[in-house]
Amino acid sequence: MLPAPGKKRRPTRVRGADTEDGDAVRAGGGLPAASRTTLRAPAVRRLLALRARKELTAGHVRVAADALGVSERTVWRWLAAAQSDETAAAYPGARSRADASFTITPEVRGPLALRKGNVRAVHRELILRAARQSPPADAPSLTTLHRDPP
Repeated sequence: MLPAPGKKRRPTRVRGADTEDGDAVRAGGGLPAASRTTLRAPAVRRLLALRARKELTAGHVRVAADALGVSERTVWRWLAAAQSDETAAAYPGARSRADASFTITPEVRGPLALRKGNVRAVHRELILRAARQSPPADAPSLTTLHRDPP
């Protein structure tokens, strides 16, 4: 049956075509998410080769970003990281394991118990301690202290 004059016909939907899981194809006909993730390293290596020959353009980055399903800014970040670190070139977009290295130590547990679990007060104290050290050290962020259970 044809639609009445002036009414648009609804497009036919393909079951599973609009999901972003690893097996389904994107609605626009793109690659599955798992395939896009796998193609990150070769794309970054190719873009680095273009950069080395001084032929890299924003158009190259735009096409790569579109094919990989990420923003242009993300591809530029991957390139910056890959230029200074071989691991970042092999696994673009992978999270650094250094972020997960903080654990509550007795040095932090004592002030935390003394302040009855007041994480903000302990954070202020850790910042002051770190600033007094020579050379000045980094204190864990407030978010990190909240995240790690005592």
